[in-house]
Amino acid sequence: MGAGNCYPAAWNAINDFSKGDEWVVVHALRDIFKGAAHYGGHAFLLNKKTNTVYDDSISAKYIDGAVDDIIDGMPFQEYVKKTYVLTEGDYVYKEYTMKELNEITFKHEYHSPFHLAKEMWSLEPKEFAARFPGYDSHADYMQNYFIPTFEPHWEKLKKMAEDVTNSEDVESK
Repeated sequence: MGAGNCYPAAWNAINDFSKGDEWVVVHALRDIFKGAAHYGGHAFLLNKKTNTVYDDSISAKYIDGAVDDIIDGMPFQEYVKKTYVLTEGDYVYKEYTMKELNEITFKHEYHSPFHLAKEMWSLEPKEFAARFPGYDSHADYMQNYFIPTFEPHWEKLKKMAEDVTNSEDVESK
């Protein structure tokens, strides 16, 4: 999977009136590299009536089952399994109707993963705490929830680095 255009692609797709009211935009975190526990935001459409996915972002072409580089009609659970999307956890998954997405987009005058706490690192602590109840800041969320829950390998790497730094063999001491 690669970085790309998923947020504007999803925004454009939901605003295509031929899609109908049964569609929502999903903003969710996904493991960017299979098994690496390295999460980043992604956006796609979910049909609430049929429980199928539409994804025409540039990364869709890398998903097994894409036709002409687009996912259109893949069952949601299959899509989650193939793209490593998180569906449960604090502030890792959010669905928006077209109206909700447009309201928040026009309020902020840009489109972003507004309700994915991991992606909102630039918010001041007071604004972060207001948007993400239960957490005082991005650092609080990451250190006390996200890393221990979804990326525990960072704690092991931190310990390894401390062990090396504190080792008698380190020449830079």
